[in-house]
Amino acid sequence: MKKRKLKPFVKGSIVGTLLLVCALGVGLLLNNQTASVSKVDSNFIYVNDYIFDSYYPVVNQDEKIIRPYSVDGVSISKNFYDVEATEEEQKNSIIYHEGIYMQNSGIDYKADEQFDVVASLSGTVTNVTDDTLLGKTIEIRNSTELILLYQSLGEVAVKKGDTVTQGQIIGKSGSCTLNSEVKNGLHFEMYKNGSVINPEKFYDKSVKDLADN
Repeated sequence: MKKRKLKPFVKGSIVGTLLLVCALGVGLLLNNQTASVSKVDSNFIYVNDYIFDSYYPVVNQDEKIIRPYSVDGVSISKNFYDVEATEEEQKNSIIYHEGIYMQNSGIDYKADEQFDVVASLSGTVTNVTDDTLLGKTIEIRNSTELILLYQSLGEVAVKKGDTVTQGQIIGKSGSCTLNSEVKNGLHFEMYKNGSVINPEKFYDKSVKDLADN
């Protein structure tokens, strides 16, 4: 079979087309990379705003922290684990589950009957979950730095994004797998700047007092 030679202008057209395709491919790749970087940068800035900046402004610095319940007959079933507490107090702040001993990071309250759980401070509901181990949980932020967790709830009366006022009923006591022996309980945790703190030490203190400590 006789081989045909391509005319010069045909060769030029083919080469030009190939170069154009390559250029377009490189352009699309760069655009995708730029979009990815922009997306990462955007999320990174958002995360920083969420954690460090005043994304959740303090609702009321003069508001005094109240207990997460308003009825009589509620008692402590398990204390917050404090390294400075007595040995006896520390024994009552250890959680045992499936062969594992854990230090309690909050306060466990109980009562003979189901009781209303109220917001200890005004704030924004930032999360509502239902965990097989911890039960129904509500996360409320009074500010970017102050987070309150209400766990092992039997009922939830708020949803993510809601604004709640201090003393408002947000749910009812319940139980969870981690503390199954308590049927009408509440596990309550407080976090300041990402560190867990003992709620019992800050009741009746204002948000401003807490911020200064």
